[in-house]
Amino acid sequence: MDWQMGLRGAFIAVLLTAAYPALAQKNDYFDRTEMVYFEINLGTHQPDEGSDLFNFFEETSTFDSEDLDGFVVDFKLYYQLNNRLSIGGGLSVYEESVSAESRDFVDIDGFGIVNETEFQTTWVGAQMIWTPFGAGEQFGSKGWAPKFFVPYLTAGIGFKAYEVVQVGEFVDETDPNDPFIFADRFEADGESLSTRFGCGFRLNLHRNVDLNFSLQQEWAEDDVAGSYSGFGDLDLGSKSAMIGVTFRI
Repeated sequence: MDWQMGLRGAFIAVLLTAAYPALAQKNDYFDRTEMVYFEINLGTHQPDEGSDLFNFFEETSTFDSEDLDGFVVDFKLYYQLNNRLSIGGGLSVYEESVSAESRDFVDIDGFGIVNETEFQTTWVGAQMIWTPFGAGEQFGSKGWAPKFFVPYLTAGIGFKAYEVVQVGEFVDETDPNDPFIFADRFEADGESLSTRFGCGFRLNLHRNVDLNFSLQQEWAEDDVAGSYSGFGDLDLGSKSAMIGVTFRI
C-alpha cells in the first residue's frame, strides 16, 4: 500500500538523520549511568481475533480477520535510572484496511457487493524497561559503557484508542423476500485502558546506537458503540514483532 511504502521511507530517513550525530561521538564510554534513550521501531502487527463484530463480518462477507495483520510504528522515550531499570513512555500506531464482498448476494448486473473495512489503533502510556543482567559495564564510580548484548523485559499501562470504519455497499435483509442494496458508511471509535508486556534484546552498534529486536503483547477491550452498538466487546489485544534503533541522547 502507498501509505506503508511512505511509512517505511520516513522511518529510514528518521533513522539516518538521527544516527549521524550519534555516530559522530568519539568516546567509547560515558561518565554517568543515568541517561535518556529514544527508540524507533517498525514491525508486523497482528490484532487478536475473537470479537463478535469481526465474526459477523466473516459470516456475511469474504472478510478475514487475518487480513488485518499489518504494520506498526512504535516510539519509546525513557530514562535509565540505573544499570537495570528505566522508566518512560511509549506510542504505537497501527492502521490496516481490508476489502470484502457479500457471500450471498450480487447486484442486478451480477457483480459483487463490495465494501472496505478499516481498523486503526493508537497506544499511548507509561512503561518500565528492566535489564536483568545490566545494560552496561561500570568502571569506577562514574564510568559506564553499554554492553554488546542486552536482553530486557518491558511492562506498561496506558490507553488504546481505536476506530473501526466500514464503507461501501451493503445489503438490507430486513425483508427476506425483498433485500436491497445501498451505499453507506458505518463507524465506531473509542478508547480503553490497556496493558502491555514485551521482551527483546539490544545489540550495541556504537557508543550511542543499539539495534533493537522486540516482541510485544497488548491487552484491551471496549464495548462497541456507534454504528455497531449491540455487538458486545471489541477485543483490542494485539501481538507485534519489531526491529528498530535505540539512540542514547
